[in-house]
Amino acid sequence: MNLPKVSWIQRATHIARIFTRFGFASVLHAIGLDRILPKRPAEVDAGTTGLELPVRLRLAMQEIGPTAIKLGQLLASRSDLLPLEFVEELRQLQDNVPPFPFEEAKEVIEAELGAELQELFAQFEPEPRAAASIGQVHHAVLPDGRQVAVKVQRPGVKETVEIDLQIMVWAARRAERYSPWCARNRIGDLAEELAHSLRLELNYVVEGHNTDYLRESVAKDERALVPRVHWELSSERVLTLQWMEGIRVTDEQALQEAGINRAQAARTLADLMLAQIFGEGFFHADPHAGNILVAGDEKIVLLDCANVVYIGRQVRESLVQILLAIFDEDARAVCEEIVQLGAITEETDLQQLLLDVQTTLARYGTLHASSEVGVSKMLDDMMELIQHHQIRIAPTFPLLVKAMVVTEGVCLQLDPGFDFRQAAAETARSLMRRMAHPAEVMQRLVRMGRELQRYVAMLPRQMSQILTRMEVGGLRVKIEYEHPDRPLRMLDAMVNRLAVSLLVASFILASAWILASGVHIAGGNSVVYTVGGVGVFLASWLLYSILRSGRL
Repeated sequence: MNLPKVSWIQRATHIARIFTRFGFASVLHAIGLDRILPKRPAEVDAGTTGLELPVRLRLAMQEIGPTAIKLGQLLASRSDLLPLEFVEELRQLQDNVPPFPFEEAKEVIEAELGAELQELFAQFEPEPRAAASIGQVHHAVLPDGRQVAVKVQRPGVKETVEIDLQIMVWAARRAERYSPWCARNRIGDLAEELAHSLRLELNYVVEGHNTDYLRESVAKDERALVPRVHWELSSERVLTLQWMEGIRVTDEQALQEAGINRAQAARTLADLMLAQIFGEGFFHADPHAGNILVAGDEKIVLLDCANVVYIGRQVRESLVQILLAIFDEDARAVCEEIVQLGAITEETDLQQLLLDVQTTLARYGTLHASSEVGVSKMLDDMMELIQHHQIRIAPTFPLLVKAMVVTEGVCLQLDPGFDFRQAAAETARSLMRRMAHPAEVMQRLVRMGRELQRYVAMLPRQMSQILTRMEVGGLRVKIEYEHPDRPLRMLDAMVNRLAVSLLVASFILASAWILASGVHIAGGNSVVYTVGGVGVFLASWLLYSILRSGRL
């Protein structure tokens, strides 16, 4: 999308002003974003000066709008990048905004579906049942009497989000040039990844397909309910789903009046999510309280499938091994699985990692003696160690961890005495027994044999290519230098200053020679003063620039 440059600049300045008001001006300076700061910086809000840094970041993101809120929610799943206190705060980001007028929703529906509203629905409630920054949900009835939920995208939100995403990617790429931490963690690539995820979330067709996939994956479990998609009434900006009856997990009074067994509901939710994560690998990655309903017979309704993730077998098995090693207090096994899961960097100290894991597990004690320590605390601590020791891991793994952390929180809302650790341990050990089954072992051996066969078949050809290139002198070794632009910029500045210094010296020497020689030239002393004045001006400018750089 080609956006007007003035809109981009105005939006970037507005975002920078908000961050400045919450005390982040120095951060923007440090990562090279000075150019988007307003010429007259906004004063820091007096009410935020006493707040912790993570709280101020959350408040700033809420004020910026939908893109920042979604970005914060996604970053809350990347505990391998951010300190734990930031992750915990960003998990509290709320996406509740006032609804937009019914007339605007009606225009979007009719434009997207190509028919009048009364032709599409027998009844349509003007007041939305729920509203968020991206869209809102209306209850409606089809001509055949079936009840549906109609999700309508907020007008203009796609254009606003697109501008914000362009700003985010530009800022991340620029920050990589000025901040070693940003460069080391490839913040630019992360920004591209988040932008891609947000663009998909703006396409309701993608959400519809995710809903279908999730419903098929849990179809064998009668305790799980996922709405059907009415594709004939859906598009990129309108999504029509089967209306699902249920009670929100936060509505304690309604749960009690309906006679819901909250302990059983918590157990059912835990079993469903753990089965998705460890079994199929296709799971609801954002199972917070707003996306979960409890229906009759303690059935669990899963809503809002915009963020559904698939993870491969290797990542799932690594999580199982890590959990079991934590439960068994086997620090060395935890370290081995973490290293196998990710990629260590030059900053990774494996011996110190082992010591830190041992210290962390020692705090937990035995599984029974540390009942106050939940799975979420354990996984968050492990992710903090991964972040601290600069270990790069697959992006899907933090999403998996977040899903388990959020699931445990919802289960505790349903039943404060629920032991999620026990459910996770039972599921993990059940999976390990299944992995040890002869048929499963044979399948793994067959896969390993195929991989080995492929590598063995490739090896002679690759060796032949290397030897041929060496024989003809075509073998080249490529060495990459990190951040080569930095020394080049410094060298460029040094050469420029040297050139200016020579120019200043030449002006001063020329004026001195003219005065000393007594040679009569046209213009007399005015020429001498002009030449000398230019030299003095250039010398003053050179001295000022050196003092300003702090490298005198």
